[in-house]
Amino acid sequence: MSGGTDSSVAAILLLEQGYEVVGITFRFWEEGENIHLQDAQRLAQQLGIEHIVYDAREIFREKVLGYFVDEYLRGRTPFPCVKCNNELKWKLIIDEADRLACAKVAMGHYVNIIQENNHYFVAEGKDPDKDQSFFLWGLTQEQLSRIVFPLGQFHKTDVRALAAEQGYKRVSEKKDSLGACFCSGDYRPFLKNQLSEPHKFIYSGNFIDEQGKVLGQHDGFPLYTVGQRRGLMHLNRKVFVKEIRPDTNEIVLASLADMYKREFYVQQVNVVDKSLFTTEFDIYCRIRYRKQNTLCRVIFMENGKARVELAEPLESIAPGQTAVFYRDGRILGGGFIE
Repeated sequence: MSGGTDSSVAAILLLEQGYEVVGITFRFWEEGENIHLQDAQRLAQQLGIEHIVYDAREIFREKVLGYFVDEYLRGRTPFPCVKCNNELKWKLIIDEADRLACAKVAMGHYVNIIQENNHYFVAEGKDPDKDQSFFLWGLTQEQLSRIVFPLGQFHKTDVRALAAEQGYKRVSEKKDSLGACFCSGDYRPFLKNQLSEPHKFIYSGNFIDEQGKVLGQHDGFPLYTVGQRRGLMHLNRKVFVKEIRPDTNEIVLASLADMYKREFYVQQVNVVDKSLFTTEFDIYCRIRYRKQNTLCRVIFMENGKARVELAEPLESIAPGQTAVFYRDGRILGGGFIE
């Protein structure tokens, strides 16, 4: 229970469906008064359910914030929400469910779970504007067997209306959260604040073209991401960040036409079942949330890696982000882009 509209309505629906509900709120990151925690506690009291507060700030800082900073210092573009889902949030909630002898766990995501042929699949939610399946490719079969998503068949407008009808006006009017919970705006000031001596990691270097010609100066490679167009330098043509080279503190700029690739590699791959993948281009690959569904095929390699071959080239494939594989609206797996 984050204290937001979605998790609050999920709790309300579970009670209506006859579940015995225990609410849990994780303290991952906060500055100042935690209004969301207070809202979750208030709702739990109104619903008459037990409510637990789990302080996970230390492990969150280690596993998610540490990763966030390290990725930028490696010239990559981190995806902290997926990292948190894969390695922290779901593990903690299932461990806590075991402690409490709870058979199932639930969150307020707009996704569905489909069981078919002894497999569990994360499937797209009914509301295409709120679908969050893209973030959940890391869930294991064992985890999926325990999870309930009460909002999978709802649109967000219906969820707000339901909360209002039930008399929870405050819940129905809460704003949606955007971006990472600890850094919803420009990441650069936050990154600098996380470094005890930022000048040791962030200092000026060269913008270069693909042939190595120096084009100008940048402010430090961790402050740029692959695909970035704004905030670079004034040239007589549009350029984008094509590559970041931490070892030499160089940033390669290129035209949009030179940003396209037909293949790339992923690591830390998690899939439902490798046998579901064929040699045909019959799977959709998505490298951005709600964008760029491109037919592909996946060739598995050793050590949890795979090569992704695209039917059509994609631009700005950023190392550190994730590629997610879909068929018929269901996730077959995903991985972090190398």
